[in-house]
Amino acid sequence: YMIVIIFGLMMIFTPAMVAHADLFGFYVPDVYDEITENVKETNDILQRAFKFSRTSPYTVVNSIPPGTGSYSAAVAVRNASKTTALVVATLLLLVDFFRKSINFEWASKWENILIFLIKILLIKQLIQNADVIVGQIYSMFNYINNQVTNATVSFLPYGKEVEYEATIKQGLVKIMSKGWWDYWYDKGAGNATDKYTYHISLDAVKMFYPNATIPTTTTFNDIDDFVDAFPAPTSKINYFPTLEIVKFQALFHIMKAIAYVVFVIVIGRVFELAVYTIFAPLPLATFASETSCEVAKNFLKNYIATVIQVAVIVVMFIVYMAANTYFVAQAGGLKLVNFIILCALGLGVIKSGTWSKKICGIG
Repeated sequence: YMIVIIFGLMMIFTPAMVAHADLFGFYVPDVYDEITENVKETNDILQRAFKFSRTSPYTVVNSIPPGTGSYSAAVAVRNASKTTALVVATLLLLVDFFRKSINFEWASKWENILIFLIKILLIKQLIQNADVIVGQIYSMFNYINNQVTNATVSFLPYGKEVEYEATIKQGLVKIMSKGWWDYWYDKGAGNATDKYTYHISLDAVKMFYPNATIPTTTTFNDIDDFVDAFPAPTSKINYFPTLEIVKFQALFHIMKAIAYVVFVIVIGRVFELAVYTIFAPLPLATFASETSCEVAKNFLKNYIATVIQVAVIVVMFIVYMAANTYFVAQAGGLKLVNFIILCALGLGVIKSGTWSKKICGIG
């Protein structure tokens, strides 16, 4: 315990040590590298999510190998759905015909009877080709998604990544600069030199340190030159990189959690579209009667809302990036601004389905 206390006091009261590494041997670029890695990982999860969002439900269903039990079950459900829809449509047409035939004036006109017969044929074709019709609707409204998901977008600020390489020679004179843990570990391993590689994105770092700067030189052969090129990003008297990394872990986890929530919602959306496609004949059969046609209309609205849900999520991320820039500039030093905006983004993504339905006129 005394050794730890002594090293801790040396860190606080020895300027050379504070400028280089803290008690655990971490530097300012270690913090930047950690931030860049987590932002990059979050962006990668989001890119994979939106890549999967462009997957058609027909591709998912048709990927089932023919001849397997799952394929047979899917075909059986689809055929049963069409058969049941034909029965439902027939019953609705009969009820509609009996209701109208009571009116002698309607039944006495051959035009009305002809229109009713044509309606029977149209309903039959509508049910038998429901998957094709729904597929055309999907392609039409998925055009919006394709415009915003075809391009490669960094949903979190990332920008250009710079690779830094620092070759550090071992020696007792470097123990104060390098950090006691790294020094004794490398000494026991018999390493003569250490070569460290850092990948840093200034845009990602500025999410947490708006005033951060990075050097233009990317290769260093001396520990002092390397560390001095990365000044502390804040005005703290004692800046401890280890504490900064620990402090940001919660925010890193929140970022990734939001990304995984997006992925889960996108996957659930594809499942929902697949279910709508297979069972589409049933709600479309309600077009057979004027009293039940609202069911089919609501089904089409829900289907369209599910299709454009991805575009709604993309718009949320665009607003997030804009809000992040605006509120950070207007916050006046308010802490946890990024945390607040990320929480708002997470709640918005969860509500994206509800918002897409409101766009389509569904309460």
